Amino acid sequence: MKVQNRILVIDDEEGICRGIQRALKPNGCQVAAVHDGQEGLDFVKKNPLDLVLIDVKIPGISGLDLIKLIHEVDPEIICIIITGYATVEMAVSAIKEGAYDFLTKPFTADTLLLAVNQGLERRSLSLEAKKAARAEAEARRLGDEKARLEDLNQAKAQFIRLVTHELQSPVSAVENYLKLILGGYVPDDKEEEILRKCIVRTEEERMLIADLLELGHLEVLDSFQPEPVSLYKTLVKIISECREAAEEKGLKITLDADPHVPDIISAPEQTRSLWCNLVSNAIKYTPENGGIEISLSFSDGEIQGQVS
Repeated sequence: MKVQNRILVIDDEEGICRGIQRALKPNGCQVAAVHDGQEGLDFVKKNPLDLVLIDVKIPGISGLDLIKLIHEVDPEIICIIITGYATVEMAVSAIKEGAYDFLTKPFTADTLLLAVNQGLERRSLSLEAKKAARAEAEARRLGDEKARLEDLNQAKAQFIRLVTHELQSPVSAVENYLKLILGGYVPDDKEEEILRKCIVRTEEERMLIADLLELGHLEVLDSFQPEPVSLYKTLVKIISECREAAEEKGLKITLDADPHVPDIISAPEQTRSLWCNLVSNAIKYTPENGGIEISLSFSDGEIQGQVS
């Protein structure tokens, strides 16, 4: 069933309203009529409309002022001015206010139908253009989302390759050490040293697994419990826990940290994990008998931490 075009007539002349209704109803239009500017605006606010025919001189809000108010409700409603006091200045004012057309009373049914049909066609084309623009914008959004997902998949694949390598490395080292011992290639006085190396590598493996478990927790937003956290206290505790591993490699840790650095709002476990990764990686990759310098400072509203 074809949807009827919804039209409102705002005119204080009852005869004009009835004449417009008789002319438009046979042409598939649903026509309502009111006789006051404010009443017309209220009707527009409560009912979806396609086109409004407005007399200039009506009680309440004037016809020219109504155009802007109607377009604030729905900018796609077509407004056509009808008046018996037509002047060039009035026509220009109506168009400036956003009227689509301007009809001078008295007008014929054919003239009315032509203006109304052209206005409805204009509305249809405008709505189609906006629909196409929205579809184009959605297509661009989906394209951007697809590209982002492809980047994420690529990053994920790269991450998996890296993690696989990092997980295999300590296991391979321990396996080789144990094969040397079982094969009788390690003197008795060297076995303890080799076994200690195995413990170091298994500790690396444990930390890698802990990092992966932590990553899984980070993906669940509900796992975050933000609260005030002292970066300084967290850092000092991590250094204390890692000092034995540093001493085994003959590494000297130098700390230059301001104990008065303000707390941050963070998840305590994630903050601890951050420092733990930085310090443990420094110990892991610094050559034996080397040095690790750690600093923490606060200046101009910015906290800066550094591990070298």
